[in-house]
Amino acid sequence: MEITGVSSKAYTSATAAVDDEEELQETQEEESKEYGVSTQKTEEKDVAEFSSSEYDEDDVQEKAENYLKNLLFAGGLTDESTAALQNYLNTFDVAKFIKDYGPFSSTSEISAAMYAAVGSMIKQQQDE
Repeated sequence: MEITGVSSKAYTSATAAVDDEEELQETQEEESKEYGVSTQKTEEKDVAEFSSSEYDEDDVQEKAENYLKNLLFAGGLTDESTAALQNYLNTFDVAKFIKDYGPFSSTSEISAAMYAAVGSMIKQQQDE
């Protein structure tokens, strides 16, 4: 594969810029040695900080109940599915749920765990 349309002038210009930068850096290093100054640059790094706090039982209880209530409110479920989800909501054991699926640090983690726990209970009514 051959690259065409690139002038040697552009290449020479880019090479000269790199050489100029290297010369400038060398000059700064030499001057810093004379004056005893360090020229090492500190690099700024992008840092993303995330909350490491875990949800407590009350938070998980609230999020799980909201998840189930939203499923029940949306409708379109079979009677058996609605009854199974309502029973799960009434007998929900938050400590066991956290032990099985947790710990949780976000609502999305709780939602995913809830889907894993009740996904088999969700059955949509068939349109006839």
